[in-house]
Amino acid sequence: MTVPIGTTAGAALDLMVERRFDQLPVLNTRGTVIGTFTNRSFARQVVHLRTQDDPRAALVDDLVEDLHFARPTDNLEDVFRWLESDNAVLVGDEDRVLAVVTMADVTSFLWDRTHPFVLLQDIELATRHLMRSACSANELAECLRAVLSIEGTTPASGGLEHLTLGELHAVLLHKASFGRYFGATFGRSRDLVQSTLEPVRDIRNKVVHFRGPISADEIGTLVRAATWLRRRMLIREEA
Repeated sequence: MTVPIGTTAGAALDLMVERRFDQLPVLNTRGTVIGTFTNRSFARQVVHLRTQDDPRAALVDDLVEDLHFARPTDNLEDVFRWLESDNAVLVGDEDRVLAVVTMADVTSFLWDRTHPFVLLQDIELATRHLMRSACSANELAECLRAVLSIEGTTPASGGLEHLTLGELHAVLLHKASFGRYFGATFGRSRDLVQSTLEPVRDIRNKVVHFRGPISADEIGTLVRAATWLRRRMLIREEA
């Protein structure tokens, strides 16, 4: 979205409000960018207008600032520095603006990429916490031996931290151990625990091995599992 020279500040501001933008590149008659009209550039320049002048009638040509152009060959550290100082960069060049990237865009992008890792960490830490709080250290060691010795794996001396997520779930869902210990913190329904946590393992493998983007449904699965575990922790604390 751009505006040509001769556009009034009022028209540009109305468009920015409508589209929820903070800036608009301004083009001359040849389609070349002469600068960017922004909320900041408007605020900086409007104070210099005469008191009898209508600030909305001012032309964007006189109210622009220069944002940096980001090109594919630019160092990413430089781009982040420009974003930090100006809150936005233009992608492309003066003759062909491809996009405007803002700090909000970067924050959204990074959150989308890191959110699955944050949820997986929450799930794994909460699962370990609830398992530890269900029994003593010696009883937990017995639960580890009961499962891992059957699977041909020697229980790690470090305890739960050294287990894979699959091994952690196997210990938790071991029928005898769940009935004797873990049902006290995870609830009585072993089937519910299994249906809540088992899908997490496949999603985790997809995330950590970078096997493609995570779908909204998969994020929803992780959110539900993390929320359910937090609720179980609250119930445990109140008991």
